[in-house]
Amino acid sequence: MLSAALDYFRAKPVNLPKITILLDHGYHPNTIGNSLELFYPQIMPKIRFQLAPKLTQAEKVAQGKVGFVPVATRWSAIAL
Repeated sequence: MLSAALDYFRAKPVNLPKITILLDHGYHPNTIGNSLELFYPQIMPKIRFQLAPKLTQAEKVAQGKVGFVPVATRWSAIAL
């Protein structure tokens, strides 16, 4: 899976906007960035990491939900 994602970024033209990758709060953008830097340093100017929004307990209660609630924007890449 990682190699397919790296192939996508290797083929991405440099003049296109950066891709923002939304991460779950279980991931650390700096750790992922440092690891990717070792495998494919040219990728770093093409991407940026951002932690996806996380519902507060009050927001979950207001929506009538409990436990894990998937966030619609999580796990997708968007161009900004």
